[in-house]
Amino acid sequence: MSLLTLKDIGKIYVSEGNVAVGIRGVNLSFDRGEFVAVTGKSGSGKSTLLNVISGMDSYEEGELFIEGQPTSHYMQKEWEEYREKYISFIFQDYNIIESFTVLQNVELSLMHIEDKKERRARALELLDRVGMTSHIKQKGSKLSGGQKQRTVIARALAKDSPIILADEPTGNLDSTTSHEIIELLREVSRDKLLIVVTHNFEQVEKCATRHIRIFDGAVESDHVISHSEISSDEKTVRSSSENKKKSSDFKKGLTLGKAIFTSKPKLSFFFCLLMIIGTLGIFMVTALCGDAAVLFEKNYMFEHIDGRVVITTQNGEVMSEEDLKAISEKYGAKEYLHYDILLEDYSNYMTFEHEGEEKYLSFCYTYRESFGEDIVGKYPQNNNEVFLYMPISYQPMFGKSSVEIENIYYGSMELKVTGVKYYYDNNLTPKCLFTKEGFRTVTALHYLFDSASNDIRVNVFASEGYLINEIALYNIVPSFDMKDGTAYIESGEYRKFVNTLYDKNYRTQISFTSHYYNYDYNNYGTQKALSFTRLIEDDCIVNVPPEMNRFDGYYDGSIIVSVSLLREISEEVLERSYRQASLFFENDKEAHAAAEKLNNDGYIAVTSDTTYTPEATTVIIGLIVGLMVAFMWLMAIVFLAFFIGLCSNRTIGAFKSDMAIMRSMGIPVKVIKTGMYVRMLIALIPAYILVIATAVLIFTTPKFNEFFTYLYAWQYAVIFIGMLILTFRITRGQVRKLFSESVKKSLKGGSAE
Repeated sequence: MSLLTLKDIGKIYVSEGNVAVGIRGVNLSFDRGEFVAVTGKSGSGKSTLLNVISGMDSYEEGELFIEGQPTSHYMQKEWEEYREKYISFIFQDYNIIESFTVLQNVELSLMHIEDKKERRARALELLDRVGMTSHIKQKGSKLSGGQKQRTVIARALAKDSPIILADEPTGNLDSTTSHEIIELLREVSRDKLLIVVTHNFEQVEKCATRHIRIFDGAVESDHVISHSEISSDEKTVRSSSENKKKSSDFKKGLTLGKAIFTSKPKLSFFFCLLMIIGTLGIFMVTALCGDAAVLFEKNYMFEHIDGRVVITTQNGEVMSEEDLKAISEKYGAKEYLHYDILLEDYSNYMTFEHEGEEKYLSFCYTYRESFGEDIVGKYPQNNNEVFLYMPISYQPMFGKSSVEIENIYYGSMELKVTGVKYYYDNNLTPKCLFTKEGFRTVTALHYLFDSASNDIRVNVFASEGYLINEIALYNIVPSFDMKDGTAYIESGEYRKFVNTLYDKNYRTQISFTSHYYNYDYNNYGTQKALSFTRLIEDDCIVNVPPEMNRFDGYYDGSIIVSVSLLREISEEVLERSYRQASLFFENDKEAHAAAEKLNNDGYIAVTSDTTYTPEATTVIIGLIVGLMVAFMWLMAIVFLAFFIGLCSNRTIGAFKSDMAIMRSMGIPVKVIKTGMYVRMLIALIPAYILVIATAVLIFTTPKFNEFFTYLYAWQYAVIFIGMLILTFRITRGQVRKLFSESVKKSLKGGSAE
């Protein structure tokens, strides 16, 4: 059985309504070991015959048999597989991949060898065989014609195909080089079918075993010069390339992709730059539009603390300290907080002075957390001390290695900053850590600070006991320096009045009245407005407070009280009006179990991870704002995608010829496509690295951290996956364009002869 048989083969070209015959009625049969010389005038159909045999061009008439198997039903995929298995092509204009080195060109045909060292050794052996060892690192564009042809021959040998087709292999060479090339072809064709198209039969006459003349698209003569010396047993052994080592198309694609990427450094740098612009652009837009993520956040009914249960009674009665302690022990809580109002107020802020300017910073308040050991300063020990957990953007103000801002204010209360710790996630709310007593003191001030529900008045009585003046005060200022149980009136109006009194035996009394509501369970849940008044008598009022000169005139219209007095007043008010408390368990799982028991026992208990649905107006406004931000984000992404796609498509021409050469070599389409995808993915790696480096720089640098919304792992995943999808879409478009033409049309200098 012949290796290759052509039966009544005909090829017709149709172009702009004109019909031309390429070849017609060709009946030929070829076998291994033959050196076939095909001659004929220009345009006679010699190259067309080779293109049909190689599968790079179709045929319209007859049948082409490969080892007895017909090919008329072949589609592109089958022809690609046929070229991979059977064909090595040597072109007149070399069709060397000019951006690859000599070694890479040869290794391209050796990708079926999985072991890299073995592949390299085989390539070097073949290059030595064709006399190109000294040029292995030179790129194809730097070689002479003879060197290119030798490299292409080594590449054809590397593939070890049973059929070698050579189209005018000496057409562009001098006589000496031509002779060397023909001798080399004769040497390598002893166990293969070699078909050489030439205009000069004399060059191959000594080597050829068969001479075929083509005239006007038909076989004019077919003359056997000498018979093949290859035995039938050897033919059988060499019947296929199935004994080659094979690796997966994916591994081949990886190897090819890396080679393509490194072969065009300037173009690869341009692609890397495009990927960097795109990825960094998406990162920046996402960081600037990060507020859109608020749409996906949960709306907790209470400040979520792991293991927290918020409890109250069903009849609306306040719980005493003894009651809450008993409940805590009964249901196995680790701890309880009787007055937890500070955990729920999200409008709290602290003030501090920096470079002569007053700054504001919102905080959550806590007393039961720890922020590790890597802190600046120390944790609070006393009632008037506080530890700050805040964004890195505040590091220049509060200090990097020591606490530089000593005092911070909650309302009118001055607190000493003992330590700080900075974090990079600027989505988090800063926290103030107090001692348990300090937390209780701040809670007392917070509860009494609201002037709308509290009324403070200074009553001045004459020695006879009747009221002679009443002065309203507007603020409570706690002082850690004052003697326990004392108060000082800081009021210009009060001082002016008492200084004009003739009766110096006047008596001063301060009344503090708090207004609150009492829940009436028995009267259908209505609320009654009540009030509580605490009197501070004259003997507790300090006229000239020691070491309090800094208050002179600064808090005009205020009452300055010792912390102990502040606590006493707030305790009396809270005991009458505050109905909520918090129990703390090991975790949310235990909290849920305890809440279920509490509810069954007649309490109202809610775990802090319970969510709620906001009002429709709030949802709609939030949705509109979120959609607007998301739309701007999407438009930015679309623009970046369009820009990258436009720039990438302009570079397709740089790969067109290379891809066509690879297809003509029989490299599987899957491998070439995989290589193109791998090339683009490699270009993405610097972009990913740079984005991560940029993110680290931004979010660890105080002056940048403030302006960009911190991104989480899932957001980086969205960015990276988004760029991956964009890269795949762009590459897919390039691949479609590159493979939309036949191999022959795509090849540089392809001929339709």
